[in-house]
Amino acid sequence: MGEAKRREVLGIPPRKNTIEIKKSDRYISWLPITKTTIKKYPYMGVATMALGAIIFLVSGGFNTIS
Repeated sequence: MGEAKRREVLGIPPRKNTIEIKKSDRYISWLPITKTTIKKYPYMGVATMALGAIIFLVSGGFNTIS
């Protein structure tokens, strides 16, 4: 019998998955992006800048700057 079935038979609620992120692992305390996440996806910054540049150019680019 698996743990889930045993807990159901005994009337115990299912276990809660707790993912602990160390506060020191974050760049900014309130920002959910951690250093380990950045290491997993090294091109995330480049993709974000490219998306920002595309949005900037589509919205008018330098024509709106006076």
